[in-house]
Amino acid sequence: MYAVIPPTLALLTSVNTLWNGFAFDDTQQVLRNELIKKFGNLPLIFTNSVWSFNVDSLLVASTDSYYRPLFMALFTLNYSIFGATAWGWHLVNALIHAAVTLMVFFVVKELTERKWLAAVAAGLFAVHPSHSESVAWVSGITDPLMALFLLPAFYSYLRFRKSGRKSFMVISLALFLPALLSKETALALPLVIASCELLFFRDLRGLWPRLVRATTLASLFVVPAAIYFMLRRIALGHTFVPIGARFGIDLVLATTPAVIVKYLALMVIPAGYNLQHYIAPVDSVLSMSFLGPLALLAAIVAAIWLMRSRVLTFAGVWFIIWLLPPLAGLRSFEPQYFVQERYLYLPSIGICLALAVGIERLAARRLFTFSGTKTATAAVTSLLILWSFVYINQNGVWADTLSVFRHCAASNPGSTHPLILLSTEYYVQGMRQEAEEEMRKALELEPNCLDAMINLSQFAYNTGELNTAVEYLEQAKGAVGEGPQKRGYLSRIYHDLGLLYDEQNKPALAESHLKQSVEILPYPKNWVALGDFYFDGGRYEEALEMYELTQTGTSAKYALLHLKLGRTYDRLGQVERARVEYNKYLDLAPDAKDRSEVFRRLMQL
Repeated sequence: MYAVIPPTLALLTSVNTLWNGFAFDDTQQVLRNELIKKFGNLPLIFTNSVWSFNVDSLLVASTDSYYRPLFMALFTLNYSIFGATAWGWHLVNALIHAAVTLMVFFVVKELTERKWLAAVAAGLFAVHPSHSESVAWVSGITDPLMALFLLPAFYSYLRFRKSGRKSFMVISLALFLPALLSKETALALPLVIASCELLFFRDLRGLWPRLVRATTLASLFVVPAAIYFMLRRIALGHTFVPIGARFGIDLVLATTPAVIVKYLALMVIPAGYNLQHYIAPVDSVLSMSFLGPLALLAAIVAAIWLMRSRVLTFAGVWFIIWLLPPLAGLRSFEPQYFVQERYLYLPSIGICLALAVGIERLAARRLFTFSGTKTATAAVTSLLILWSFVYINQNGVWADTLSVFRHCAASNPGSTHPLILLSTEYYVQGMRQEAEEEMRKALELEPNCLDAMINLSQFAYNTGELNTAVEYLEQAKGAVGEGPQKRGYLSRIYHDLGLLYDEQNKPALAESHLKQSVEILPYPKNWVALGDFYFDGGRYEEALEMYELTQTGTSAKYALLHLKLGRTYDRLGQVERARVEYNKYLDLAPDAKDRSEVFRRLMQL
């Protein structure tokens, strides 16, 4: 009976997602992804990145670190059953969330041996509003899919600890691999298990024996991890694809306490859920933006330690360990994406367990004239109803991309970033007047809003108003102030100006601006732009230098770069090297529009 309630709650509160369409990245990952539309492409999914289908975009150069073949396999299966009918995809997401919720119940019950506690923790997990991004958004399923394998892996470890049967540990190791193939953050599982050995289980006396066993058990996961990294290297060409860091490590460390506090707030305050949560980068450890959050976190840690509760300690450790991967990625995120709700899917189990422990303790106390049981029942019922209401409402926000961005703007009335997102989506949908209105609002809020100026320049360029586009960028260049984002903005502005001046047939200005963008931020996008400029001007040696630099910072599976290299070698008379690159392009881009043209040239060499 206890086990049935949480997954039932998960399904009942997720059912309204079936009326949603596709939103945000779904447009590309589902509707424009040719790789998932043929069941025969399944083997290719295991040898390519998530974005490998997007062969014509520089997006691959910066995001090709995502190797998630089971995520892509799920999408292939979904498409074979439902095609582009959105309700089927949402049904699959809801079912996976319900299955994960059931596993939360079994894990907590196995860990604590208290069914009521497990039911409350799993019930709270089932309806937590922060999960809407992972459940109501089709492409947000990566975390629930990972949890579908990872929680049974952790459960099997717990069964091994209780029974001593090695077969359970074998099952845990076997499930760890598909968890990794769903999302790379599953790598944190051995750290969770090591923490359990050190802090939760106390059957060994002394720190050293516990440390030895923790290290031994965690090291067992090296084998499936090695298999994963081997597959990853085959697919991406690198174990880790270099991604440009926007911020220094000192700034990231100073900002981390504020980010953790924001994640905690999203867990306990059921309000303000949306796609963006802007956190201003903290540039000094002496500022209150660092000291205040740090003091709060220190107080929470001290309170957990004083309570001497192994379950609460486990809950806190679980929360922070599963937050470590997104925290490690802060250097590459824009400030409006420092906090992302989908990253709370697994960490939230720790907070839900901690709340369940609090409610359980409430049941043991008498409050005024009310018995503890009645008080605890009223508390958990109220919490479930409140969270369910917010969760269901938030699911509706993900009806489509425009709905997501409108909600984002409404939830952040004083912020320019959501207005810019909304403006861009209006423009994509052909609503130019609405797009420009939102961009003007952003400039009213922040007269020197660089993103607004850059986007207005893009709007002007799309309508052929090149002079106006240049004016907006020159205005933006003069408005760039000091701060951690200075390099990123200047690089983008010089890059765009270089392209515009090239179109205006001003080669000297174009070259100087493109070279400046490279000097400010040596990055694949900038190298390729300068390389293309040199190639178009017949300066093939200089173009080759830029393209070869680009190879050092992108995946070997980046198809378009091989085409550029092939054409450059071709112009330089290096026939054999040109053949190699042309063949790589044809292998990596089987559906490219210019495939026949490239093939003909290859035959001529």
